[in-house]
Amino acid sequence: MFKLVIQDDEGKTTVVPLIRDEITIGRKEGNTIRLTERNVSRRHARILRNNGEVQIEDLGSYNGIRVNNARIAERVSLRISDQVQIGDYKLYLKAEGVEQVDDARTMPIERIENQPAPTEQMAAVAPTAPIQATPAPAPRAMGVADTDPAGRPVATAAQVAALTAPAGYGKLVVVSSNFAGKEFELTRPQMIVGRTDENDMVVNHRSISRNHAKITRDPETQRYTISDLQSSNGVRVNGQDYGKVELRRGDVVDLGHVRLRFVEPGEDFVFARDAVINDVPESGGKKGLMIAVILAIVVLGAIGAFFFFKSGEKPTDHGGMVDGSNGSAGSALAVQTGSGSDHNPAITGSGGSAVAIIDIDAGPGSAATTNPDTTGDAKRITSECLALVAEEKWPDLTMCADKLAALDPKQASAFKAKAGAETRADIEKGKMESELSNSSLPKARKHLDAIPDESAYKKPAQTEYDAAEQKVIEDFKGRAIKLKRANKCPDIDTLVSQANAQGARVAAEVRALKCETVVPPPVDCSTALKEPGDKKCLKQFCSGAGHDDSRCPQATVVVPPPQSCDQEALLKIAEGSVALGNHGQALKQYEDALHCKSDSHTLQLTFMEACNANNASKAKVYWKKLSTELQNRALQICVRNKITRDQLDSP
Repeated sequence: MFKLVIQDDEGKTTVVPLIRDEITIGRKEGNTIRLTERNVSRRHARILRNNGEVQIEDLGSYNGIRVNNARIAERVSLRISDQVQIGDYKLYLKAEGVEQVDDARTMPIERIENQPAPTEQMAAVAPTAPIQATPAPAPRAMGVADTDPAGRPVATAAQVAALTAPAGYGKLVVVSSNFAGKEFELTRPQMIVGRTDENDMVVNHRSISRNHAKITRDPETQRYTISDLQSSNGVRVNGQDYGKVELRRGDVVDLGHVRLRFVEPGEDFVFARDAVINDVPESGGKKGLMIAVILAIVVLGAIGAFFFFKSGEKPTDHGGMVDGSNGSAGSALAVQTGSGSDHNPAITGSGGSAVAIIDIDAGPGSAATTNPDTTGDAKRITSECLALVAEEKWPDLTMCADKLAALDPKQASAFKAKAGAETRADIEKGKMESELSNSSLPKARKHLDAIPDESAYKKPAQTEYDAAEQKVIEDFKGRAIKLKRANKCPDIDTLVSQANAQGARVAAEVRALKCETVVPPPVDCSTALKEPGDKKCLKQFCSGAGHDDSRCPQATVVVPPPQSCDQEALLKIAEGSVALGNHGQALKQYEDALHCKSDSHTLQLTFMEACNANNASKAKVYWKKLSTELQNRALQICVRNKITRDQLDSP
């Protein structure tokens, strides 16, 4: 459970559990959390829980909200230990069982002195209409609130995240006894982890599904998110099951019975020094979760029956401070309960003072006052699921279908099937893009064909493939035109065979440019020999047999000049061998091109082909000649072919 720690300007704190999906903060009565200082607007901020994340947004306040000392202009996700400033109050997000890991972020913010308090007229500009939890409003445009005449600068969510964004890539390190110490560097924007070799991260364990999870890196914030790909044993982060969740420093990720630790980019983590081997309990997983759910249903049914028979009793209305809240007559904290509820979240304070008013009135639509409208619930959840379909959030759709299953099993099954099919299509699209980056159209085509026509990914994948295919066609046609102009027609035949390996359409385009070698007509030397300066005819005449002419020199052995080293031609030949899958032959051709001219591009191609040919000894030679930047770019090729960085770095 997430908790919000609120600290006033005297250093006194109050802890508020975030038990609702949406809470409001402001000076006016009716807010979930009431902060009474005058530099807090009537409706100042809203905090939302969404998919395991906690987000905060400004509601048009006069003094704004600062996250990590940067004023925000749109909805921002909060990390554990991020510091939020609202007026003179400082707020920190905590999670049960999770310690703060970055002391630098938890230092107190200096109080803003001489800050003007908003007038009643200014405060009245703040929105007073109820804020609906769903659908979520679109992020506000860049700029400052209309009520802020000073025009203070604001920061976007990406800029706030960038304040503490470290350099480099994150990684996952295995900390269970199986594969202990094995590291996976998260260098690509999207990486699939699974049991089989076609995955970007291969964890060959019986508890890991074929395609188990997907890890993505946000290009703007550089934050990592892990999503379950309909795996058998699910994805657990810090002991909780998730369909999709953002990874934070020190998170422990369980994939089946393999436990990994997330190492944040730039974090100083050494396995031998910092790791603690800790295996996943064999009894965990979705089966245990299902049993817990069933038990919870039984218990809730018993409680419901108890209250049904006790419905004639009048509930007790405490109507005042919750015991243990440490409130006092002059305090700025009070806890209000609605008329239909006698339960409150536990709130603890320190120093005998507090800072907020909590209103947890369930309202007229609560289960305590009315019978649940299952039809209405089914329609509402169905609408939520349809919105997730439109947003292509498949892990979230699976969880939505699970909520709908008890109300509309048929529709829930259809949503779950849709989520599974689209997840597989997304994986195929990612594999297609990987093959296109390796200039392998046939393999990319197989993954494209595996995407169903009705999938949301089919059209963009087809467009991407067509663009890549056209680029390959233009490249082959350009080479064919050059050969045709040089009257090298036999070389075009070779080029056609190479193009055929990339697909029938590519070969057809090149075949249309075929030519026949033009042989010059023979020279008539019957009269030309009469001209003493005509050496061409003289050479032709002297090359014949049975002549007796004093003008013919004695026969001499002519040694042909050495063949010129045409690096470009050698590279094109090597590319053809790669397209045909002849990696050993391609490696030799790249080496010949490298001997012609040693440059970084040819060196990188030679190294990558050594990896494709599974030639670890040669890969190690060329690896040590690459720059650090080129090493980082090309390493993934070797890793896919089971050649590790340790092998490459070994003496």
